[in-house]
Amino acid sequence: MKKKLFGLILSTVLTVTMVTPAFAEIIWTPDKLPAGFTTNEVENKKFDLNSGGVIEKSTYTGYIKDMYGNFMKNTTFAGGSRTDENGILFYPDGTSSSFGSEQKYLEYLNSTIGQQIEKESWHQETLKSLNNNGISNYWYGTDKYGSGYSSNWVWLMQAPNGTEDGLKYAYCFNEYGYLYTNTITPDGYMVNELGQLMIDGKVKTKETTDFTAWHGYSSYAIGYLVYDPVTSEQHKLDKPNPFF
Repeated sequence: MKKKLFGLILSTVLTVTMVTPAFAEIIWTPDKLPAGFTTNEVENKKFDLNSGGVIEKSTYTGYIKDMYGNFMKNTTFAGGSRTDENGILFYPDGTSSSFGSEQKYLEYLNSTIGQQIEKESWHQETLKSLNNNGISNYWYGTDKYGSGYSSNWVWLMQAPNGTEDGLKYAYCFNEYGYLYTNTITPDGYMVNELGQLMIDGKVKTKETTDFTAWHGYSSYAIGYLVYDPVTSEQHKLDKPNPFF
């Protein structure tokens, strides 16, 4: 679930008020797990609902948290954005994400520069492997701000290969902003070769008009995916809290 802040990479996420959700019905095998995970540890992961872009409220500065809530420092993300030794986010052109205050951020959005923000789209880093232990070289965002999503699921209408059929599909991005493909995600869901969510062996889709208390959002932290009325009900008490 996202409310875009700091251009196209920081976002609103929800404060957790529930236990870690149940995992999808899948068979765990080492060859299907993303890099860095084993069958013994995945089911004990405690995911943070505030993963991805977060905001230090007093200075309106952007940071990135991994899927367990740790600040990512000295890290380069898909598309070229990065964090420094203090965890402050910088965009690919070297511009800091620190605006000083909410008012200055709003002024930026209303400025000529803010109004020229490009539309998010798929990008591919061809120098990277197409699939490295379940992590592809695809990312989703803009050239100006880099990857728009990290440690998040996102419902999108366009597939990485450019196809569209009027339906939305759920895609999962790792902590660096790269798409999971042909694997099982850290929170236990299977994705196909295009990175699309599979439930009971079938690709899960959503109509653009689908709406519940949660379906109106487009993205969710890893570990808190909503894809039907049942999972929506599980998360109904969660509340937005992007600030710290």
